[in-house]
Amino acid sequence: MSAPRQTRKRESASRPRVQRQRRDALLSQLLQSADGRAFIMGLRACGNRLTEVDAVCPPGSLLDVVVGVLRRDTDLPPELGLAVTHSLLSSALAQAGSTVSWPGDERGQELAMWHLVLAPSGAGKTLVRNLVSDALGLQLRELPEPGSARAFLHGLAELDGKACWTRDEYGQLMRSIGDGGPLGGLRDLLLRAYDHGRLEVTTMKDGTTSIDHPVLSIFGATVDSTWASCIDAAMLADGLLARHLFIVAERRPLSVPRFPIAQMQATISEAAQALRPRLAERAQYRISQAAAALYDESWRETVGKAAATVDAAYFRRVTWSAGRYAAIYHLLLHKPGHEIGVDAMRWAWRMVMLHLEYVRQVLALSDAGFSAKVEKILSWVEARQAAGEDVTSNAFLRALVQHFRRDLSNAAEARQLIDIARKTGKSA
Repeated sequence: MSAPRQTRKRESASRPRVQRQRRDALLSQLLQSADGRAFIMGLRACGNRLTEVDAVCPPGSLLDVVVGVLRRDTDLPPELGLAVTHSLLSSALAQAGSTVSWPGDERGQELAMWHLVLAPSGAGKTLVRNLVSDALGLQLRELPEPGSARAFLHGLAELDGKACWTRDEYGQLMRSIGDGGPLGGLRDLLLRAYDHGRLEVTTMKDGTTSIDHPVLSIFGATVDSTWASCIDAAMLADGLLARHLFIVAERRPLSVPRFPIAQMQATISEAAQALRPRLAERAQYRISQAAAALYDESWRETVGKAAATVDAAYFRRVTWSAGRYAAIYHLLLHKPGHEIGVDAMRWAWRMVMLHLEYVRQVLALSDAGFSAKVEKILSWVEARQAAGEDVTSNAFLRALVQHFRRDLSNAAEARQLIDIARKTGKSA
């Protein structure tokens, strides 16, 4: 009897190792793929062990640790850890004066990014941001909340033109900018700030306030259920929203009465130690010829596939963020020096692909007609699921398309709804 027990013990002990090996093997294969839909659907086919978030978190990195802590110790969405960590790293690098350049172009690209998270109410944004910021020992210059365009510029000038802006209810902010009023002038200032162009406002009372080269990082959050009521088609086409990198966080069922904050902080802090001195360093990162060639090849392979579902303005700006992400992944992978290689660019491109998937979801959420279809279809899926049907099977998906064929405008919309049906089935 002892031999079988020992065999079972060995099998039990080796199971986590085997699972990690399978995960790393799959991730390595995904690194070679530029097709965002392929890696997303491949991950979903693996069940709950891997998700889209895992596809952009190098195993053992700070990003992986933060996401793992949220999954293990909380019921908060792991996508929030992804967004917060990337936002803080890019903000720290930008405020340190670090840049990234491409071969043949010596102009350094600022590492500031504008992240916008759509998440359920009470997703824990402040908690997660504080945990990661404290672990990295960051003392970022935070822009005070402006009540007008003039106040925005004055606050940024007081911080020498370099700041990060953390803003809740971001959808309502965009609506206020679109409606005019005190914040109406903020639109042009933000557009110029994105390109680091000179900002200037002159008033009779205060004279002229100007910033020659603004470097603004943004971390915005908005409740997903109110997004459609704040954003309309004109705002999406305006160009301001197209300068943001979207992340959509999924709701998790309430399951943890109290979070082990001290334990979470200790775990994240341990993973962050090696990054702290590098974030404080002012560095000029350079993308290698091989990494640039990978970007060009991946871009060409993707553009035709994404053109049908992602607006060109969004596609261009999302893909151009690959250089900044490559610098971040260079650090997350603990690569030495300042030359960014192929490995970091591969991870960066996968993050780009995930953003493109999120853009599709956000644009769909902004379409009231599409949202109504989603609600109707999800209600039907939930009813069939409650009756015991396997809503992830191919047979069920064929039945879904057949049942709602009159509600589907085209093949691209059908694919979006099938994705939503798959996601609903996997999360149940």
